[in-house]
Amino acid sequence: MVKVIGYFKSLVAEMKLISWPKKPEVWGSTKIVIGMTLILVLFVFLSDQILNWLMGLFL
Repeated sequence: MVKVIGYFKSLVAEMKLISWPKKPEVWGSTKIVIGMTLILVLFVFLSDQILNWLMGLFL
């Protein structure tokens, strides 16, 4: 039991040392992730459409 209590005490001490990001930094990162996701979705969609069109030409 002493080891468990010691673990949680050290855990709390480590959590206090963490430099958490500020709200604008998190929001900026979120915008980048959403933007990159939309670009990837567009790329996959267009690739699929082009491949379907090519398959229609050859089959």
